[in-house]
Amino acid sequence: MIRTALPLVLLTALLGCQPSLTPQQQAAEGRWQSWLEEQNRSARDPKTSFLNIRDAMYLAPGQSAYLDSQASPERIRWHDEASEGDLGLTHQGAVAALKLGEHQATLAVGEEWPLTEGLFLTVGRLHNEGLRAFVRDPNHPRVRDFPGYRYYPYNPEAAVTARFEPGEPKTVTFQTIRGLKNQLVRVGQVHFPWQGESVSLSAYHPTGEAPLEALVFLFKDGTNGDETYGGGRELLVDLPSGPAEPFTLDFNYTVNLYCAHSTFWNCPVLWDPPLAIEVAAGEQLPRDH
Repeated sequence: MIRTALPLVLLTALLGCQPSLTPQQQAAEGRWQSWLEEQNRSARDPKTSFLNIRDAMYLAPGQSAYLDSQASPERIRWHDEASEGDLGLTHQGAVAALKLGEHQATLAVGEEWPLTEGLFLTVGRLHNEGLRAFVRDPNHPRVRDFPGYRYYPYNPEAAVTARFEPGEPKTVTFQTIRGLKNQLVRVGQVHFPWQGESVSLSAYHPTGEAPLEALVFLFKDGTNGDETYGGGRELLVDLPSGPAEPFTLDFNYTVNLYCAHSTFWNCPVLWDPPLAIEVAAGEQLPRDH
């Protein structure tokens, strides 16, 4: 993907205002460009895009929701009362039970249930045995008209060497924007240099169990609200052998929480203090924000 800012970057490099990239940095930028292109392809996929949601319901075990299975994409909505729809969905543990008139079926994670005008239902598992039910629309205009993610230009200085300091694993409960709860395990901190300063950041893992083959970083910084999503951003780092040795923390791969693009997602409310730096790398505010 060629960014519109590229000619300016080349011009400043020629003027000596910005050093040219080393071969290793050029290779890293190429990998980042390929990754970003894949992110855009995924967001534009009609069937799996996180933008194709027409409505969402988050259910506790035993809870039910209802909708009019013949409603148009613009009008279809989940309701709490059975009188509001002909299709009922009930959270029954590993599956959702569906009832449409006399017809009964189950819907598991990874399966689809067709509705009218190409719409379909999917379900997903949540923390604390919850279940989410999405009405998806492969013809959703948000997918069709998606202009692509907005990212800062690739910055080789945003790839820093981090040192992991393990801590006693502690389960952290996050409130979510939908009033629910989610959990991650805080497994320690990472320490890294940033523009002459020493910075520390909490490191999370889904379970806290060794070998900590991936770490999750949720953070706010000085760019939030004006240049990046006010609710914070996320960086996932794969570490197949664990974080025993220093590793690269590349903030060019930082992404907004999904709620920057769609209110149907169940994003956490971050409670760690914002970093006292500006991380001008990774994803920026959406173009239509």
